[in-house]
Amino acid sequence: MDKVKLYLMPGMGAKSTIFKGLRFPPHVETVRMEWLMPQKNESLEAYTARLISTYDIRPGSVLLGMSFGGVIIHEISKQIPVEKLIFISTVKSNACFPPWYKWGRLLRIWNWLPYGLITQPARTAKAVPPGKLRKRLMLYETYMSIRSRTYFRWAMKSILTWRSDLPQTPWIHIHGDKDRIFPFRYLKGEIFPVNGAGHLAVMTHPKKISRILKAHL
Repeated sequence: MDKVKLYLMPGMGAKSTIFKGLRFPPHVETVRMEWLMPQKNESLEAYTARLISTYDIRPGSVLLGMSFGGVIIHEISKQIPVEKLIFISTVKSNACFPPWYKWGRLLRIWNWLPYGLITQPARTAKAVPPGKLRKRLMLYETYMSIRSRTYFRWAMKSILTWRSDLPQTPWIHIHGDKDRIFPFRYLKGEIFPVNGAGHLAVMTHPKKISRILKAHL
């Protein structure tokens, strides 16, 4: 069987080690991508082009993206012809955004979000009662790769102003049915549900996701 080159793009500000629990078939060669710092006033298209150049992404590759990384791989597929897109805990079109994202765009919330809390999840976790939220914040702390307010402001603006139809490239979509960032009920197209999983399904349910990936790679 021919080798498949699979590029992995993590979620907003996260390290690619977020995928460490996933297992791939022997014929799959993985390339973990990391976030680059955006340049001043850089468009999403220009940023994506830099990723393509940095990681030498070739036509015919397979791309996997989680959360904001899903938006990135969709944009890559517009610039070079790829074999397949794998979306995890993300959206394939702005039509899949929940209604409140519209208000975030209209209010331009990227200009006034509390980025100090976002970039220091461990510090934020100390201020909330013990429970699921604190555990989730500590997971973000473990896997966060970028703590720059400039990056997060760019990322929030990029995703809230993103406009795209469903991809023309063949795709599969894996999504937790308890995801609160991109609620399952707003998604379009065929979805492979991960029952009981939230937005961090790649960490909490890696075996289930790996089984789905094995069947489609």
